[in-house]
This record gives sequence, C-alpha cells and structure tokens, in this order.
Amino acid sequence: MHRIGMMQGRLLPKVGNRIQAFPGPRWKEEFVLLRELGYDAIELTIEMQSWENNPVRSANGRREISEVARGSSIFITGLCADTAMERPIVSPDQAMRREGEAVLMAMLEDCADLGLPMLEVPLMGDASLQNDAARTHFDDVMSRVLPRAERLGVDIVLESDLPPRKLADLMNSYDHPRLGINYDMGNSTWFGYDPDGELALYARHVRNIHVKDCTIGGYSVPLGSGDTRFGSVFSQLRAAGYKGDFVLQAARQDDDIGAGRDYLAFTKGWIDTLQEH
Repeated sequence: MHRIGMMQGRLLPKVGNRIQAFPGPRWKEEFVLLRELGYDAIELTIEMQSWENNPVRSANGRREISEVARGSSIFITGLCADTAMERPIVSPDQAMRREGEAVLMAMLEDCADLGLPMLEVPLMGDASLQNDAARTHFDDVMSRVLPRAERLGVDIVLESDLPPRKLADLMNSYDHPRLGINYDMGNSTWFGYDPDGELALYARHVRNIHVKDCTIGGYSVPLGSGDTRFGSVFSQLRAAGYKGDFVLQAARQDDDIGAGRDYLAFTKGWIDTLQEH
C-alpha cells in the first residue's frame, strides 16, 4: 500500500515569499488538515532560517512531533534538508563544506531519534554535482556521513540535477545500502530528462518520490497542466515494482486546501495504475 503525503508547510500560509519552508508556530495544524483531506503522510522540512526554532532540533520538539503524528495518524516519511542548498557540502569553500557536513551529521542524529527512515539531501543549484571538483568534495564528505547513517539506520536520499546516466553511475559506484535517490518527476521534466530512459537506469535506487508537474521552460505548475509525462512515469514505476511513498510537492495556489484535495485525487488516480496488469 503506497502512502501519499505532502511536503510540510504546503497547506499553511507561506513563510515570507518561500514556496517551501518550515511553517513556524502553526506546524501542528497541518497534521490535522492532512488527515481531514485524506492524506496519510508528511515529509518534514528544515532550512537555515528555521534551524534554531524547528522542533526537529530539540529533544522536546521531537517528542512533540511524535505525539502529534501519532495523534493524527500521519506517518513521517523523512526530513528534507533544504539546508543542504544553503550550506553545500560540495562548496569550493572548505569552511562552508565543513559547516554543511556538521549540519548533515546533526540532522542524521535528529532523524534517528525521531525514528525517521530517511534524510533527503537536495544537491542542486550551488550544491550541484555537475562538475568534477564537486564530486570530489561529495565523495570526501560521504566517506564520513555514510558510516554515520549506517550506524544510525537512516538512509541518505539524494535529490540531484545530474543527467540520468551520470546519476546512475554515481549510485552504482557507491551501491551502498544507506544511499538512495529521491525522484522528483517535475524537476526531471524541467531539466528535459526522459522518464522512460532515466527510470530504467536507476529505478532500483529510488527510495522516495516527489509528485510535481513542471513545464520544460517555466518550472512548477498545477498537477496535470504541465509537460510531465505522468503516464510514462507511472508505467516505469510499475515496471520497476516501486513500493515506496509519494510526497506531493506540487505548485501552490491561492486556495492551498482546495488544491491539496484536488492533488490527492489526481495522484490516487495514477497510483491506481500501479496495480494494473
């Protein structure tokens, strides 16, 4: 049974002008809203702006998160470390790399204490692995982070902008039980990647999926209105036998609650095709 969740903060008012951010003091309300709409999961998020006051970062806060999740019957799929794009572990600046590594290590401990299965690490923008120097820095940091992840029982799940073949080569070179991929179908559309080709290359490494629709030239749009080839994506997932969760990270709208209801119905329709023979 596939769980369907939403990225934290998408049902509450924006923080500043950010599409995605920890929603602040009202965070508990979202668990109730998700359950009322029919969702059964959430992916937590953290960025440097919320580093000091995010409940993930304290023992009391983590206990509170666990209580709220149990009370609302909402499963927590993991933690999205948007901090990784603000403190890149592949930065040419050594001090920045060290800070980024320390942040990841701290969040691994937080995830383990919360009993979360994964820490998602976005590697795009300034954190991209698109050049050789970045890959060298990544390998250096992973030589210390992956043993910690293994000891704690938490997966490191990469969300990358690498072309499909390079991403497959990266994952195959590690072939580590605690290293996986987040597949963001909208981002792949935006990058111009072909779902038939890319998923065939690395589907076995996919641990978590973001549901998003994008245009090739203009990024995120409401589900079903962009260029994402949902039929091809779900056909490939069916062929690969994907059993994991789906987390909605779709475009925000004026009525996020109404959009959340529509997005859930849209996603359920496609997930139903995974059961077809």
